[in-house]
Amino acid sequence: MDLGAYIQIENLGKLAKVNNINVPRLRGYRLMANETPISFDNLFRGVDGECCKDLCESNWGNWDCYEFSDYTEYVISYLTRKINGGGCEPRWDRIHGWKRRKLKWEIKKQKKRIRKQYETFNKYCGRADVLYIHARIGGSNWSYYNGQELTKQHWFLEKVDDSYDSTYCDIYAKLDIIEVPEDLLEKEE
Repeated sequence: MDLGAYIQIENLGKLAKVNNINVPRLRGYRLMANETPISFDNLFRGVDGECCKDLCESNWGNWDCYEFSDYTEYVISYLTRKINGGGCEPRWDRIHGWKRRKLKWEIKKQKKRIRKQYETFNKYCGRADVLYIHARIGGSNWSYYNGQELTKQHWFLEKVDDSYDSTYCDIYAKLDIIEVPEDLLEKEE
């Protein structure tokens, strides 16, 4: 959930309404003219450890069922070590065979999702004619909430799923009208 976008729903909602932008399960807006590109320096810090913890809690890839118990906490503490600044990293000397391959594969996929999300964000930074829309229609929710219909809209630019929680997504919309007309502001007040 993007809290920075959430607090701007009221202000930027008028701009979306003027441009006929209507997205189901809306969670926030950002005007990309006000955003600065995000550095990739520390973006992947802790990803390896989080993937290892997720695999331990999911019994190494059974994504239908997670287990949170003393046993999984023991396994996590055995297979990871704490790092400075918070987070953890895998102890590669204790992970072998198919589990090692599975962990490396999950880390690679997660880093690819993070890179895609932030490269897309950086691509539109500084543009006054682009509105960022954060919504809870990512992943399989996209087809359930008729996401294909959104791609046919004249304002639709691009959609990327959130790297942390794929039930959320970021949608980028082209604005035809960049400022809200004064008469619309007076009517709503």
